[in-house]
Amino acid sequence: MTLAKILYFLDLLGVAVFATSGSLAAGRKRLDLLGVAVIATVTAIGGGTTRDPLLNRHPVFWIDDPTYLIVSLAAASMTLVFRHFRKPPGTSLLIADALGLALFTIIGARIA
Repeated sequence: MTLAKILYFLDLLGVAVFATSGSLAAGRKRLDLLGVAVIATVTAIGGGTTRDPLLNRHPVFWIDDPTYLIVSLAAASMTLVFRHFRKPPGTSLLIADALGLALFTIIGARIA
């Protein structure tokens, strides 16, 4: 496995973790399915969407590779299903945020 594939996997994992975080936050506010999907997606890809134009990278990463949107929506859906059957621990949002931040720090430093 090459370094590029490992970084790509970590990037997708970061998107999934932040989508989970956004989904948990939207669920706490009792948003409907569309609201959860929007908040999860914006949370997952918002930072990179801001990063790419600032670094003069075109097109934005998720436009070039729609896998990021698919992973974001899949993670949000799985989080909703999980929440339906079991209440997540109170610290789950903090854990998801910390893990996502760690993953995106690695990717962001590599891109910059």
